[in-house]
Amino acid sequence: MVGDRKRIRSRYLRGWFVWDCASNIPFLFMSFSWAASLQILRVAKAFRVIRAWERSGHLEPLLLRVIRYVAALCLLVVWLATCWLYLGVSQQSGDAWLLRHGFDGKDPTDQFLLSLYWALTTLTSVGYGDITPRTRPELILSMATMCIGVVVIAFAIGNIIAVVNQLSNGRAEYEIKQAGMRRYLAMNRVRPETISSVQQFGNFIWDNYRGVKPDQALADLPTSLRRVVAEEMLDVSVEHIPLLREMPEHLRGNLLMMMKAEVYHPGGILLPEGEIGGAIVFMMSGHAQIAHTSLSGREDWARFGPGDYFGELSFFLAERRNCSVVALDYVQAFVLDRSLYEEVCRRDPSFNEVLNSIAGEGAEFKQQLLLHGLVI
Repeated sequence: MVGDRKRIRSRYLRGWFVWDCASNIPFLFMSFSWAASLQILRVAKAFRVIRAWERSGHLEPLLLRVIRYVAALCLLVVWLATCWLYLGVSQQSGDAWLLRHGFDGKDPTDQFLLSLYWALTTLTSVGYGDITPRTRPELILSMATMCIGVVVIAFAIGNIIAVVNQLSNGRAEYEIKQAGMRRYLAMNRVRPETISSVQQFGNFIWDNYRGVKPDQALADLPTSLRRVVAEEMLDVSVEHIPLLREMPEHLRGNLLMMMKAEVYHPGGILLPEGEIGGAIVFMMSGHAQIAHTSLSGREDWARFGPGDYFGELSFFLAERRNCSVVALDYVQAFVLDRSLYEEVCRRDPSFNEVLNSIAGEGAEFKQQLLLHGLVI
């Protein structure tokens, strides 16, 4: 917190002093209650909030860009309307626009509304001609408003084009890439059903990540931040997964940092049959089930959802899996590879003690697997 008065005064004079002075100037020359409308200039401090939103990253940059432009436009319209109303009230001649158009007896609120109407029609170059300038100050303000309107319209068009281009450029590149992928697959005689699955998977990645693959997004983060992100993404799972819950915090952080983020399409195989266990899958979203001829596909215990994990039997026993795990819809998961697991063990031998302490967890599920002769 800044307590130095000189620094506070210096920062205020360089910042909001001009705005506060401009908003209070009318009170030096007039006593009309509507002059309080110039206090709208204080709303300019809302741009501080917009800048804070930008730094926080909670809102989309494009949305903030639109909000900033609309706020500035509203502030400009109110300022011009107030200046126009000031001219109508302050001028004593019969040529003042309020007197000339017979609006001098109207309620101050209606007068200000008419001023807003004039400001908008002049600023946008619509100019219906029902409220026109005649005196010298009115002509000067009208010409200034027209010049400002040209800049405002040009700026608005430029912003709209920039926003549209920013939204469509990535999509256009994605469409070109997908079209090339479809041609390549068709040329190599891939079945249309498979090509359609590839297309749908690409659409899922684009809709959820704008084309950025989850593993790439995490790989670009620094080590310390990647650990925090992984812990928060698996926050619910950590409480339900013994392997993670029983670990010391530092060991769990190292393990989460080494996991690889994956996305599986409906029908995709998370763990294939016939391989020696080399991975454990921790599910974040979506649903999957065990696929085997001995199962009808309706067993609740053979299905997995967010927070579940599987593959530890074949992983720890180094046995060959005799069944597969298939995604029922789009599944987002973290995968622990054996090589990374062994690296964690080398770093901290106490990891094996943790594994022994959780060996009895999930006994009911493991019994169901053994009764059906399944190893995953």
